[in-house]
Amino acid sequence: MDTLLEILTTTYPKTVSLDDGTPVTLRPLLKEDEAKLAAYFANLPQEDRLCLKEDVSDPKVIENWIYELDYDNILSLIAFHNGDIVGDATLHFNPIGWTRHQAELRLTTSTQYRVRGLGTLLLQNLIDIAKRLGLEQIHIEIPPRLDKAFYLFEKMGFKEVANLRGFVKDLEGTESDLVLMVKYLQE
Repeated sequence: MDTLLEILTTTYPKTVSLDDGTPVTLRPLLKEDEAKLAAYFANLPQEDRLCLKEDVSDPKVIENWIYELDYDNILSLIAFHNGDIVGDATLHFNPIGWTRHQAELRLTTSTQYRVRGLGTLLLQNLIDIAKRLGLEQIHIEIPPRLDKAFYLFEKMGFKEVANLRGFVKDLEGTESDLVLMVKYLQE
């Protein structure tokens, strides 16, 4: 089993190609990425931002993420193209307690990079990292209106384990169900 520091220093940054041959660079989020991360989230469509757990349109949210950057708790892997962030995928760890064998995954991609393989590449990198860390499960929580995301995770081996009716309210107060999907890494 590798340490997270070993994985990050030996694997990243790395350049990968999207399905259409576009090169993107993957690497962990750094403190100097604050302005680019804020710009990235500002350019996400409103309907995407409504489905996120935090209000990424608030500069204080991004500032707090950067200020509290700690890969042992949250590993944020970002994708760059032409100097701009075009994707963000995170693993949220709980190093102690009853969920220490798992991590929560979150994923967003710029609309111009969807259906080109970026989400799959980011997701596969986080799956690989989780396996190398010896985690047993990773899970994601998806509002049902993100049906394209659901199919991506299903394609990558995640299974729906729960559908919680009326469980969440988006930033506008609209109630919705929440689908919990899990990938068992030891299978």
